Amino acid sequence: QEGGVASAFKPTRANPGPGPVPKLYQVKGRRKIRASEREPSWSSFNTGDCFLLDLGQTLFVWCGARSNVLERSRAQELAAAIRDSERAGTVRLEIVVDGEEPPEMVQVLGTKPPLKEGNPEEDVVADESNAGAAVLYKARMWQDTMVSDATGRMDLTQVAAGSPFSQSLLCPDDCFVLDNGAGGKVYVWKGRKANEQERQAALRVAEEVIARMGHPPQTQVEILPQGRETPLFKQFFSSWK
Repeated sequence: QEGGVASAFKPTRANPGPGPVPKLYQVKGRRKIRASEREPSWSSFNTGDCFLLDLGQTLFVWCGARSNVLERSRAQELAAAIRDSERAGTVRLEIVVDGEEPPEMVQVLGTKPPLKEGNPEEDVVADESNAGAAVLYKARMWQDTMVSDATGRMDLTQVAAGSPFSQSLLCPDDCFVLDNGAGGKVYVWKGRKANEQERQAALRVAEEVIARMGHPPQTQVEILPQGRETPLFKQFFSSWK
């Protein structure tokens, strides 16, 4: 599923409902802020972080009363990037203050209960875990000419451990795996000059990474051809041009 997300072992099907499936992202940290997908429920919220609720046609940026100014800025930047790069600037972006939730949010999440209290010290811990939660690998497929295309051997070479990475590490001649299994997602980046065998094996590469690293089978996979990178992928790089 190019440019999209699927479970590694159970690719998602089209949503049968009348609208898009709500998505919730937690934005947490102080110096190395990352957005991670969470269950769209009030139980995922706390007063110390910011959250982005994506309803398809509306993006709500909810800021906890104890969230820091950098989290608030990063959450708004992420929402704007999704609006502009993935939705052609056609969706509404709304900033929500803790305690002033609009009816549209309540309709999706239900009545707001008392939330977990946020602790600013957790942001310092999050900086450390965010940096080490992503590893970048180069993936190479080696084909045995005596067997079918489905049984080639894959080699993974670690390129960098700990984000943010440099965009220059992504060579157009190869495919790369950004393993953020700790955050519930593995990305496969396909260089435009990579050989066809490697490009076609993208999902299989991700499945093997998930199995090798012992990530849960529900870990999501996002396959990204060069030039179609998402804001959530770009957040792992120090800058993006």
